[in-house]
Amino acid sequence: MIGDIIELEDKHLATAKEITEILKKHFSLGKEKKIAIGIAGESGSGKSVTAFAIQKVLEQDHLKSLVVQMDDYFKLPPRTNHENRMQSLDNVGIHEVDLNTLSRNIRDFKNGVLEIEKPLVNYGKNSAGHEIVETSEYNIIIVEGTYVFEIESFDFKIFIDRNYKDTYRNRMNRNRDEQGDFIEKVLEIEHQIIRNFKNDADLILGKNYELVTSNL
Repeated sequence: MIGDIIELEDKHLATAKEITEILKKHFSLGKEKKIAIGIAGESGSGKSVTAFAIQKVLEQDHLKSLVVQMDDYFKLPPRTNHENRMQSLDNVGIHEVDLNTLSRNIRDFKNGVLEIEKPLVNYGKNSAGHEIVETSEYNIIIVEGTYVFEIESFDFKIFIDRNYKDTYRNRMNRNRDEQGDFIEKVLEIEHQIIRNFKNDADLILGKNYELVTSNL
């Protein structure tokens, strides 16, 4: 997403190093087989910083990864989507996101398609377009987003176990939405949808961004 603000801190990189070591034990990173990593969690939980921190740590090992954000796959541009939610809270949910296209992009990446066309949102301009991504130099795709565990194409799943009440400061810092009772209602709906996603995770991060458990 154009206009998103990602600030990596030492704690993000430290956790990313631990995650990367786990990945190295279970996958032949950098080899011919392409792998997909999914990162799920609630708004402000740290999905984006986790994805980009892992990408940076992998780069230090000369491994190139492609980060894809679910926010680019919303069917409506950000402010338009917010207005749609305000018309009815029934408009909040998985149906807001084009997960079919996201799933196809992941499959194409893993199948070695050299170019994928994906959506691209410009937050500041409240617009949605497309971009062509050349994939030949990447062996790893990292996909982060609230509902990405609805997709079955991942080789490794990370869930960040922090709910919307834990992440208020993070959301304020990113300043992506006006804050208030309405936003809290939206986040509560999202919480009810994804709270069981952690049961599908291979790795869980806790409220303090620590590794809680690994199911591998």
